[in-house]
Amino acid sequence: MKPSTETSFQIDVVADRCGVVCKYILIVFNIIFTVLGFASLVFGLWLNFQDNARDMFNVNDGNKARIDSNIFHIVVYILVILGSVMVALGIFGEHAACNDNKIALQVFCVFLFLLAVATIAVGALAYTSKDTVGKKFGELYSDVYKLYEKNKDETVAATLKFVHDLLHCCGSAGVQLTEMVKKTCPKADDATRHAACQESIKSFIDQRAPLVTGAFVGTGALLITQVICAALFSSKIHRD
Repeated sequence: MKPSTETSFQIDVVADRCGVVCKYILIVFNIIFTVLGFASLVFGLWLNFQDNARDMFNVNDGNKARIDSNIFHIVVYILVILGSVMVALGIFGEHAACNDNKIALQVFCVFLFLLAVATIAVGALAYTSKDTVGKKFGELYSDVYKLYEKNKDETVAATLKFVHDLLHCCGSAGVQLTEMVKKTCPKADDATRHAACQESIKSFIDQRAPLVTGAFVGTGALLITQVICAALFSSKIHRD
């Protein structure tokens, strides 16, 4: 019986050490998780209330064109909702880990697992819907392009220049480039040599879709790892 007792004691020691390690991993994870969530929340609110950003997508006076704001609003809602969930979950998880609260840890595990599943599902959806996403962003570019031609707004010009430099494209298909728009194009001997941005946007999204999906799946896997860690820590509390 003695060897069995020693083995059981060694297992308990290892389990206790794993529990302590998991506790501190959870504390660090929840701090980072909360900070990232807060950053997402603040950025989403800034986009929603910042005048220049809103003016680009919510134009009401007669001197300006009106463009589709659906994509912009969807992005803002995702940032705000995701940030709020991350902050709430991070604070709750921090409370559970610091106070060795078994019930709170179990609730934290459930919500974190659901968030992990949702993250992986969003990654898969982003990949399967890449054609639709590319088309929508192409339409958004066309609307921003038309808005700049009509209003000559510097904020819109900066947005166009960023897209043009990133994708090395310029202009919309079938639309003659004006001298004003050419100023936002990448430097070249002839601006008309640049590809139309709708095709460049679609190609860019097609190429980056696996990377985006991988990022979502990797994040989901990291969250599941934290679920396992929280479960191990919770079981250690039960033994105590």
